Amino acid sequence: AHDFMDFDRNNAVSPMGADGCIDWDHPANSGLETIWCDDGSCPLTEIYQEKYSFMSRADYWVAASNAVIKLRSPNNELDLK
Repeated sequence: AHDFMDFDRNNAVSPMGADGCIDWDHPANSGLETIWCDDGSCPLTEIYQEKYSFMSRADYWVAASNAVIKLRSPNNELDLK
C-alpha cells in the first residue's frame, strides 16, 4: 500500500490516497498477477469479491498480508492484530 503517502487534505474529490492500486511494473510486485487479477478469476481476487468487498482494497491487502505472516510464522506466533 505504497500510496498511503498520496493523502491530500486539499483534494475535495479523493483526499485519502490509498486505494489498493498495484504498480504491476514494479519489481517488488513480480508474481502478484498469479493471485490478483481484475477479471476476478484469481484466488485472492475471488476471496475479496465473495467475502470482503465491504472493505477497501488497500485494507484488504494489509489484512491478507498479516494473515500470511501469521500463518507462515513458526507456531503462528506473529499475530499482527
